[in-house]
Amino acid sequence: MSENPAAIIVAGGPPPPVAWARPLLERASLVFCADSGLHLCLACGLQPDMLVGDLDSVGPEQLARLPQPRYGVEHHRSDKDESDLDLTLRALARYWQGPVDILAALGGRLDHALFNLCAVLFQGRQLGLRVRLLEPDTVVYPLEDEPLELVDLSGATCSILPLGSPLEGVHLEGFRYPLRGEPLGHRQTRGLSNQIESSTARIRARSGQALVVVTKNYVPC
Repeated sequence: MSENPAAIIVAGGPPPPVAWARPLLERASLVFCADSGLHLCLACGLQPDMLVGDLDSVGPEQLARLPQPRYGVEHHRSDKDESDLDLTLRALARYWQGPVDILAALGGRLDHALFNLCAVLFQGRQLGLRVRLLEPDTVVYPLEDEPLELVDLSGATCSILPLGSPLEGVHLEGFRYPLRGEPLGHRQTRGLSNQIESSTARIRARSGQALVVVTKNYVPC
């Protein structure tokens, strides 16, 4: 039996093209919007299942015209300790356990993008969610204690960036440059720009955390 489609969170970063986002949103199991992520959802002609955030980027008139989402509107104070995306991920975990794609989480303010990559992305595992950040030409996965399988991405460029400490005991299968139990240093560039050569590629490590960045249609400079 095939797995249900991923739930989607639309974050408040620069939105991807509507033509790319609409099919993803239409087949998603759930669509949650973090504050101004609502704009992309409405531009695609869809209503979110929940809207979360301090709503400083959603005008009162737009909010008044919005039909009541299935799970409501979770309105937070602006002087909060968590980002709108962080709160939206926590809200989604109350209704969903499974794969989650986050759109519009990269680009824009660098500090927001870094927190999304290094904090929110890994928080999903603690909430029982399998999260990835998704853009038209880029997918970012967290790598921790479980192996990562990349399917139907042959020809794509894959970079592995260890976070905080070296990635130990790394095994890469289905790559142009395989590894067999070697370390990847967190202050080195050895993990940059490998290439996936198999319809199913696998990454596993004995210890450590890393970002796995897969770039499609990459043209070397």
